[in-house]
Amino acid sequence: MADERDAAETLTERPELASALESIRPIDDDTETWTFEDVPIDSGTFGELVSADLVEKVDGEYRLPDATRRALDGNTDDATDEQDGTELDLSLPAVDVDRRAVGALAGALAVVVLFRTVFSYGSVFRDGAVVLSGNDPYFYRYHVEQLLAQGGGFDAALLSEIPIPHGEPLMVAALYWLAGLFGGTAAAAGTVMAWYPVASALLTGLLLYLLAVRLTDDRRVGLAAVVLLATTPAHAIRTSLGFADHHAFDYPWLVLTALALVVLADRDEDAYRDPRAWLAGLGLGVGVAGQILAWDYGTALVVPVALVVALAVLLDVTADRSPLLTNAPLFGGLAVATLAVQFVHGEVGWHTDFIVAVPLLLAVGAVSVLVAGEVVHRLELPPLTMVGAEVVGAVAAVFLVPMLVTDFWARAGERADRFFATRNIVETQPLISGDFTWFLLLGFVLVLALPPLIWASRRAAEGSKPWLVAGVYTWYFLALAAVQVRFVGELAAFTALFGGLGFVWLAHWVDLAAVPRPFADDTGASRTAPPDDDGPTDGSTTLRLPTVREAGLLVALFLLVGGIGVLQTPIKTSQITIEDGAYQSAAAVDDHATAANLSYPENYVLSEWGRNRMYNYFVNGESRSYGYAREQYRTLYTSGNESQWYRSHRNRVGYVVTESAPNSNATARSLFARLHDGFGSRQSPVSGLAHFRAVFASDGGDFKAFWLVPGATITGTGPANTTTTISKSVNVPGASFTYERQVRTNAAGEYAVTVPYPGEYDLWTETVSVSERNVTVGNRVG
Repeated sequence: MADERDAAETLTERPELASALESIRPIDDDTETWTFEDVPIDSGTFGELVSADLVEKVDGEYRLPDATRRALDGNTDDATDEQDGTELDLSLPAVDVDRRAVGALAGALAVVVLFRTVFSYGSVFRDGAVVLSGNDPYFYRYHVEQLLAQGGGFDAALLSEIPIPHGEPLMVAALYWLAGLFGGTAAAAGTVMAWYPVASALLTGLLLYLLAVRLTDDRRVGLAAVVLLATTPAHAIRTSLGFADHHAFDYPWLVLTALALVVLADRDEDAYRDPRAWLAGLGLGVGVAGQILAWDYGTALVVPVALVVALAVLLDVTADRSPLLTNAPLFGGLAVATLAVQFVHGEVGWHTDFIVAVPLLLAVGAVSVLVAGEVVHRLELPPLTMVGAEVVGAVAAVFLVPMLVTDFWARAGERADRFFATRNIVETQPLISGDFTWFLLLGFVLVLALPPLIWASRRAAEGSKPWLVAGVYTWYFLALAAVQVRFVGELAAFTALFGGLGFVWLAHWVDLAAVPRPFADDTGASRTAPPDDDGPTDGSTTLRLPTVREAGLLVALFLLVGGIGVLQTPIKTSQITIEDGAYQSAAAVDDHATAANLSYPENYVLSEWGRNRMYNYFVNGESRSYGYAREQYRTLYTSGNESQWYRSHRNRVGYVVTESAPNSNATARSLFARLHDGFGSRQSPVSGLAHFRAVFASDGGDFKAFWLVPGATITGTGPANTTTTISKSVNVPGASFTYERQVRTNAAGEYAVTVPYPGEYDLWTETVSVSERNVTVGNRVG
């Protein structure tokens, strides 16, 4: 129930509710409780009284609580008195915990965790090992473990020695610190890295809920947004258990920044006197600094901040507000971000001068726009003057920025070229394409989000700064994702936001819920339905448990719009987890290399580049780069000359892992086909191979591993110009086969053949015994 202060504030803001309460009061005086039919007011007004806790329900009927009566009589405490406008309000908001809302939020966040863990848990934790998903996570795992090995745990002094200071230093530092916190061992690092994406998704979901509720004043929208985010494949796969890539680390900073901007956008000219606004400004600073330090291309993620500042000042001028007073905490946040990035750069050397200059330029640009807006406001110039000032300022920046940062635009152009370069990598492909990538990654959530997004854009054009923030972020990342699908994870949080609003409206349209608050405010309709037990109720202030029928219909409605995500999330997650055959191949090669007492680079694994870091992490620990594999593995498809290939790679490659490739276009004479299809044995019309020794084959034969050896060369004499076949039964983990070679003598009856397996070989009338040492050293036997 609302106390006197809350009731008084509500009645001050809504005098028509006070009139309605006065009409109810005589009836309440005459009877202990009453029903809706007993009072002379319409259902919409009565619903708002219930929603605002001005009327309480008792045993199915209603009555006026004492707090409402005292508020009507004017007997409220001193806290309701208006404060002097010149005093700084240091009061903090009262904490009012709605247990039902907390429970509902916990349930929604549990769905987030469920969809991030259940489909990959068995692939990540197996045989006592932590098998991270994808390829790049092993790059970060390598660096975290190297730092732990240097310091024997977390050592702040090593932050300046992070080997990728211009890449993702903050992410590596955070994982390094967490791994140190949980024991400082390689095993702890693996566990921390496996769970960090899930923690990121959980934090992002919580921030998204706060953003949605702050923006819409409707808890139902927040809950729907979180559940839609949980089942959006684009976000689920990048924050799934074990996928310790840098993307998951970026998401909380992004939503925190948007939330801070929405809070700041909802302030008037007294914002500079509100400590909560300055707290939001601090959140903005933390978010912007986090984005810049987390990723070398994090500068692309703060562009919406600049767009919001430019457009928000224009709205302030149009509404005759002081841009400086209204946005002082916003500029304070940008100043905090600038100082934080400059400090970290100076102390530990993270990032280049170019990256470090971005928050500084953002702060300088923001204060320039604010000052220009203040001038336009004070001189009462037309709002179009502000548009002209911003255009002129943008043009001037093109010439002035290089004076602050040498070759800024040249370096910006180079980075943009690299950033938007289209490579044969999935994440660089466009979202909008003929293969319905957008549908597989976002499902119907994007379709559900578009009408509310357009509505929000109209509200922004009419002067709503909070909706301006949400609209700018969504349109911006939709544009970026349309160019490169790598940004669909950032987009997913905002499509979930507007999708949640669209879902509640859809539930209202089918009579399962009251109209969402933003739409009720926009149309002037009642925010609540009649407060009977059969009708839907507004969930913005209190949440009502749905009946069994309503719950079933809501689930069916959700599956209608979110079912694609529910189906696609496990499919997409399985595409990035390490296949059983791939991990078993890595484990088998590791066992073989250990038994053979091989060290790096003797045990380097050449494989398809998309799994190369994983193979080498488990075999030799060197997972820094897949560059060699990306360039050289393809030669197995194009080369049929084994001797030449062996001479080129024998000092760099220890093992080769082949994978079934349905579209490889490898010819029967290629090394790949001869290895993967025939284990290197002779198969008409191609000859057998001399330097590849099978060590493993997965169930079904999709993965095969080979040891690159010099081979033993068998020499001797036999009948001139004749051919014989030698063979050797081979058993390796996962497969048994017969290795065959054809041997032909020359005119003098001499022959020579190299074999990769030890054992006995029958040639015409003699038997030759080949030892293990003969094979590994490359001896001649005869």
